Amino acid sequence: MFSLIQVLISLLLIFSLGLSIPLNSAYASEKHEISLTLSKQLKQFVKGAALGNQGLEYFALPDPKDLSKIPADPQNPLTIAKIELGKLLFHEPALTINPINPKHWQNGSCATCHLAESGFRANLTQALGVGGFGFNKQRHRDPDAPPTDIDKLNILAPSVLNVAYQDIQPWDGRAGVTGPNANVPLTKEFDINRFGYRGLEALSIEALTVHRMGTAAIAQIPEYQELFAKAFPDRPYVKADVEDNINAGLAIAAYLRTLLPNEAPFQKWLHGDESAMSEKELRGAKVFFSSTCIACHTGPNLASNSFASLGFADHPEDFTGLNLGRSIVTKNPSDDFKFKTPQLYNLADSTPYGHGASFNTLEDVVQYIVKGKPQNFETKFAGTLNSLFKPLNISGQQVDDLTTFLKTSLHDPNLIRYKPKILPSGLCFPNNDPESKQQLGCS
Repeated sequence: MFSLIQVLISLLLIFSLGLSIPLNSAYASEKHEISLTLSKQLKQFVKGAALGNQGLEYFALPDPKDLSKIPADPQNPLTIAKIELGKLLFHEPALTINPINPKHWQNGSCATCHLAESGFRANLTQALGVGGFGFNKQRHRDPDAPPTDIDKLNILAPSVLNVAYQDIQPWDGRAGVTGPNANVPLTKEFDINRFGYRGLEALSIEALTVHRMGTAAIAQIPEYQELFAKAFPDRPYVKADVEDNINAGLAIAAYLRTLLPNEAPFQKWLHGDESAMSEKELRGAKVFFSSTCIACHTGPNLASNSFASLGFADHPEDFTGLNLGRSIVTKNPSDDFKFKTPQLYNLADSTPYGHGASFNTLEDVVQYIVKGKPQNFETKFAGTLNSLFKPLNISGQQVDDLTTFLKTSLHDPNLIRYKPKILPSGLCFPNNDPESKQQLGCS
């Protein structure tokens, strides 16, 4: 027979279960309703924008291994061999063979300023390539080198995630002959387009020269000889093929096109996993897609090939005068202070934000957009501010939910899957300077 205590315990368990089941069920039901509402909202947007019958697929990223679904330059078709070569070259310090200061020889790589751990951004106000010492946030200028010896950017280094969906590069869109540049009379100063490639390919080729890189030092490495031959089988191998910045740039561009954050919660939700996003994230997504954000931040990468002025301040480092942005290319004053719309994935991995590095946190950016008041008053006087840049009438809770969506739902936690395990050169990567080697534990 049961004791009185056992009976009481059983009754308490039954009572507690009876209370918890309806509560959990109610929570799940409410979350499901929000999820359904968001789904309908996105489908209505796609339909209203005359984007066909894509539905949620319009915002979905493909599997990086499904090369047929990744946008590519017809002159640079994607192949596994080319992508594998590009992955190695992107992280290869052996390419930095022409530094101003000989002591910086083979010290940095493309990945120095575009780290997988930092959402393929630099995690610094000013990206420091060759001539910088240290890894990630600890990176700084070589204290014994003059400023002229340092490879640095005077605009925030953009993320290279989702660049497959961007016809032109970089912030001002000078690289590329399609999309917004199709009808722009590009002048001789933009010789970057001399080969007729899309923006990513054009910029990848040009960057090797701009950042004083070259393939001569890897030309005698057997593994690279084999990789180049496999990646470009239509050209018979000779030594000159390896010492070719064009092919190296094309391989790097092919690799960059596969950098897709498809393991982010929002992407999983788009593919049918309703549990991938919390109720708070779903509410934040509803705010995002019902606001003016979606006018520019749309499609699989939540960006566009458009340019806009939101009044962001210029970069504070080593810069004099005003950065006019898109008008540098078009020569049209109406394009003053307009910059290319950035993609929004993995922003939480690094700081700062804005082309001028004028925001320290993601919360700062969201509050700025919500308030709708420009930092750079030159843009206001020039009359080029985007007409949609106005105060958003949303509550504090909605601001919080929106920030959570940007921080969490658009964050792929596994970007290191895009890094190589070892380089044919055997060098420490992404940086090979003395401080980085110590911090990274390289021999």
